[in-house]
Amino acid sequence: MRKQALNWLRIITELHSIVRNCLIIDVILMRLLQLRFVAVTAVVLSSIFLQACGQNEQQQKVEIKAAPKMSNDATVYANNAWLLINDVDAHVYRKQLNLIESQVRQPVRKLSTDWRINVKMTDSVTEGKYALCRKALTSLDVWARATLDKERNIAQKQADYERDKAQCKGALEQPNLGNTSPKSG
Repeated sequence: MRKQALNWLRIITELHSIVRNCLIIDVILMRLLQLRFVAVTAVVLSSIFLQACGQNEQQQKVEIKAAPKMSNDATVYANNAWLLINDVDAHVYRKQLNLIESQVRQPVRKLSTDWRINVKMTDSVTEGKYALCRKALTSLDVWARATLDKERNIAQKQADYERDKAQCKGALEQPNLGNTSPKSG
């Protein structure tokens, strides 16, 4: 009997340790499931939150605009240059330093760059004396920069600009002298 009691005690002890290990495993599994649930919940809530954030902004429609019509005709650029220099050179004459960069230099450089890009070297015969207007643009930019930087030779840069502006005016007033029609192509 005593042996039986000891066997039963040993069996009960083993069962107890097995049950205890199972309980520990159950606790670990429960914790893992809880962590997994928390992780899945966090991902779901984040995605919902991020979607909701984007809904407050109004949808901006992309407007497709036609590309500006490019011309290889230097006449167009020369006339635009003449209009521009007459509009903006007053800022440089008045030494309006706060306006020179945005109102003079940037538009002058943009027009000059567009001119160089669109009236290609192969079309340079179309430019003729109109190149004097592009030179006037460059001279205006140089004079404006010298004015901004308060250089000593501002008077010379101004004189160069006024000379180039007068030559541009002459080219525009007498287009038949040295200006040819643009190539079609």
